[in-house]
Amino acid sequence: MSLLRGMSLVGGMSVRAKAVLAAAGTVAFAIALCMLALVLALQHNLRDSASTDARKTAVAIKGQLTKTKPESGRMLLVMPGQVTVRDAEGRTVAPGSPITPAEPAELPESAEAAASTGTAGTAGTAESADPPKVAGARPPDGAAPAATPADDGYSVKVDPSTTALDNATGLLLREVAPAAAGLVLFVAALSWLLVGRALRPVAAIQREVTEITERDLHRRVPVPTARDEISRLARTMNATLDRLQRAMTRQRQFVADASHELRSPIAAVRAQLELALAHPSRTDWPTAVHKALRDTERLQSVASDLLLLARLDAQEAPPRSPVDLAALMAEEIRRHPGTVTAGPGGAGGAGGAGGAGGDGRDAVVTGSRVQLSRLLTNLTDNARRHARATVSVTVGVHDDTVELTVDDDGPGIPECDRERVFERFTRLDHARARQDGGTGLGLAIANDIAHAHGGTLTVHTSPWGGARLRLWLPRARMS
Repeated sequence: MSLLRGMSLVGGMSVRAKAVLAAAGTVAFAIALCMLALVLALQHNLRDSASTDARKTAVAIKGQLTKTKPESGRMLLVMPGQVTVRDAEGRTVAPGSPITPAEPAELPESAEAAASTGTAGTAGTAESADPPKVAGARPPDGAAPAATPADDGYSVKVDPSTTALDNATGLLLREVAPAAAGLVLFVAALSWLLVGRALRPVAAIQREVTEITERDLHRRVPVPTARDEISRLARTMNATLDRLQRAMTRQRQFVADASHELRSPIAAVRAQLELALAHPSRTDWPTAVHKALRDTERLQSVASDLLLLARLDAQEAPPRSPVDLAALMAEEIRRHPGTVTAGPGGAGGAGGAGGAGGDGRDAVVTGSRVQLSRLLTNLTDNARRHARATVSVTVGVHDDTVELTVDDDGPGIPECDRERVFERFTRLDHARARQDGGTGLGLAIANDIAHAHGGTLTVHTSPWGGARLRLWLPRARMS
């Protein structure tokens, strides 16, 4: 529970506070490790030095005891507190007491060698026939006492001094620890300032985005001059705002155009009905009803087109099933006998429009049969509306793609308008008359259906001088 509470506390902190906490924690951890390593190394060196000094002192005292001929009643040696001397019977000789005369003896070379080598456990102890007498327990901090053998009746033990070790440890605690704490605070303060300066553009971006509404999508967030992650974030947000602005503009234009298209037939139906009611005796009711039906059909067509466009805008994935474009082309030709004909190669279209790649039965794509049929119908209706006499439909297969072309012998589409014809409710100057039956949505719907199926729809010039609409779709992989 404490871990979860700590994680929730950190999760509620700002990015600036998290960065400062991470920097200060890292520096504090590094300093703690360095201080620990320094203390351990210092203690080890000081213990070794104290043990060496104790061994040398023990050897020196032993030398005095063996080489000096004591006189009765005379103070021979004043020993410090860490030195312990025992006689042959194991009694401790107090500092400052007279020492019983004894025969002088030479210090063995083995004792001096032991003192110089510093062997652990026997450091400072000279080897002799008599076993050494080591008095007392081990000194604090694990330093071994230095002792000499009792070859002349005396044994000497010198405890290593811990004064230097205590002084060094205290110095570290008094001097280094406050400096380390100050360094951690300095790093925390510096991190707070630097992170705050780095996050300043984020605050500006946040303020700007907060003030942007659907009424002022033209506004953009400020882009920092530095080429860092925040700058890339600002550019990404501006690109997103550009797309939102285009989508909103397109939606508003679409709503305005749809309202205009729906208002005209509704106004016509209402005027006809009001006129018939105003003069019922002079109204040709069959003619009035036929006109109202035509306007109603126009309303129904516009409503259906708008519903289809709404579904396409929602990017709903079309049903996935094999669709034979050659079969759809044959159905379209049968719907308009004498008006729509098959291009070179017949209904199969294997030899038309840019080269053959197989027969028509291979012109199979994956998608919605209903939507692809609507696409072909819109293309042929658009061609029939502008053609003088001939409309030709051709299907061809090229490796992994299927090509469908619709040609007419009409006035064609100027190059400057070949992108604009796919916009919604767009009518070129020569096709603005509504009696021609166009709503300006046919090619827009066809283009959206093509994109939904992973294809493209482009405008070119027909060999007959009119317009050629060329559709490319991915060919279905047949098992």
